[in-house]
Amino acid sequence: MLSLSNREFIMYGYLAPFYVASELPVVVAVLAFRVAPLVRAALEHQKQCLSKSWSYLFSRYLAYKYLFFGASMIENAYSKSDGRPFLIHTPERTNVMITSPQHIREMDKALRRDLSLHAVAKELIQPRHTLRGFVWKDQRGMEGTGFFRAIRNLLTANLPRLIPQISEAISTQFNIELQKARPGTDTARLPVVETAKRIVLRANCSVFFPRELVEDAEFMEAALHFPHDVYVAAEIIRLFPCVIGPTLARLVTGSHKSTAVLYDRLCPIIQRRLEKKSNQYSEGNEPCEANDAIQWLIETAPKRENWSIERLVGEIVAVWYASVHTLAMSLAYVIIDMYSHPEYIESLRKEVEGPLFETFQATSEGLPEVDSFLKESMRLSYFESSFIRRQALRDYQFYDGLKVPRDSWVCIPYQAMLRDEARYPNAGHFDGRRFLHREDLGEDPLSSALSRHSDDWLVWGSGRIVCPGRFYATVVLKLVVAHMVQNYSCELEPTKGTRSVQWRSALIPKSGISLNVTLRA
Repeated sequence: MLSLSNREFIMYGYLAPFYVASELPVVVAVLAFRVAPLVRAALEHQKQCLSKSWSYLFSRYLAYKYLFFGASMIENAYSKSDGRPFLIHTPERTNVMITSPQHIREMDKALRRDLSLHAVAKELIQPRHTLRGFVWKDQRGMEGTGFFRAIRNLLTANLPRLIPQISEAISTQFNIELQKARPGTDTARLPVVETAKRIVLRANCSVFFPRELVEDAEFMEAALHFPHDVYVAAEIIRLFPCVIGPTLARLVTGSHKSTAVLYDRLCPIIQRRLEKKSNQYSEGNEPCEANDAIQWLIETAPKRENWSIERLVGEIVAVWYASVHTLAMSLAYVIIDMYSHPEYIESLRKEVEGPLFETFQATSEGLPEVDSFLKESMRLSYFESSFIRRQALRDYQFYDGLKVPRDSWVCIPYQAMLRDEARYPNAGHFDGRRFLHREDLGEDPLSSALSRHSDDWLVWGSGRIVCPGRFYATVVLKLVVAHMVQNYSCELEPTKGTRSVQWRSALIPKSGISLNVTLRA
């Protein structure tokens, strides 16, 4: 056995530290060689985790920023996109924004089981909670499209007959608003947004409902507040957890009181009409003489679906929501634009007091000067930044490889496109005659009509899915313009700051904007 003497042992113990020290660089080098990759990997992993965390936090910041600045975010992103698709983060999902004609055409041609408008509508309105459980299928057309035929075909065909009663409704509501604002005088200060809502309310009621409902004050108030209540309730449900969202929505809307009033009044009327329809061929019974939107929907409801009374009411109030909400916002901006640019009032007045107005009354078409002004108002003042939207019901891929994950939305940022210098020269300038047709160039006078839909004018929708009520909406806007320029001298009160507030992708006109209205001599 090897053994060390005391002297050797002492010598070794004395020299060992020096030996180890001499070998230390080698040990460190070996350890560094072995450990460095592990350290680098750990640092890289930590960096990736931090990057992902910051990326996630930033995306969530943008998502909730979208609630208050969505329209501005969309416009800014569009200006930097150079025509390419871009993403907008929202609290619920990421929206894929497309602008090229190829993408827009493909979105329109996509199968209903791939990209759905109805799924978007369900998300926006939350009908299961706001419309007494009324829910349509995600795929358009699966349960019939009675409301589309009623509005697009029957309402449009009846417009020349309806123009006198719509005009009377507009005149009546203006008189009511003037008397409320300044009783017994010829001058009044009217809040633009509230006045626009009430004018659209009475005009729509004259077309949608029988006189007994128009004369029912409680029903009229419920019909006025219903679109706002649905909008607010749906937003609460979307933003809050499902365990408390519906309860909060009921508290805010008084247990959906306006919805309850509409259903309570409409159900008995529809029941009576259905009974009369079923017995109209019996001896001694005459066909139902009603000729309003309720009756048109009953007549066009798909026979194979056998819609219940509740289902019919659900269709009516869903159409009512869209018609009042969108038309009132558009009218408010038209009034603001008219009196922000008073240099156009005289030419508008000249047209509606001339022979072209008689043609319009007889055909529901015409008035090119008014058409052009309304189109320019919509171009610069449309209240929705991305109103053409589809939800992917499953993963979808465009022709060029652009991927849309399931449940994401595909949107067209059309408001930003309407303000693009590449599309409209001097786009930031309001030109009320921008869309007047040129007879010297052989242009069709109706090609510039507000109600006309084309690939260059997507205000009413895209491709196969176009607003069926656009002809009616155009008639109402023209009649309001005609009534105002013929009967009143108006001045818009100065507004501090911007004239709108943002919520998500919407630009809502401020409720404080007022108009001083004086009867013309």
